[in-house]
Amino acid sequence: MNRQLSPAELAALAVPVMTRRDKLMRFARLVRASQRSPLYIFSNLEHMHPSELIRMSHPYSAFALAASDSAFKEAGLASDSVSDAQQFFELTRDELHEFSCDCGGHVSNEMMADRIERIAVRSA
Repeated sequence: MNRQLSPAELAALAVPVMTRRDKLMRFARLVRASQRSPLYIFSNLEHMHPSELIRMSHPYSAFALAASDSAFKEAGLASDSVSDAQQFFELTRDELHEFSCDCGGHVSNEMMADRIERIAVRSA
């Protein structure tokens, strides 16, 4: 026989929901704290078809760093692909390009984290 769960039992089952801003701010902290510097950045993201972004990943990218984070895994980040990160962090193509593309030259982890934080602030 089934019984209704108590409020305490329901709370124990609940997975904390991270807002877009929460995810981006955590992502920026991970990037800033990374021992790997600089993190890998991609080329020509703004010109890639979505089907290409699914296959794009790099083991030393910010997206691989995010995919290794247990909180992001628990929240639903499926892999380290550019496409999965774009979907998980709810990034537009322009936002994705803003911090993870090499068209502006070298991007330090600090610069990348700052750019991610600016996107987070705009989403509030």
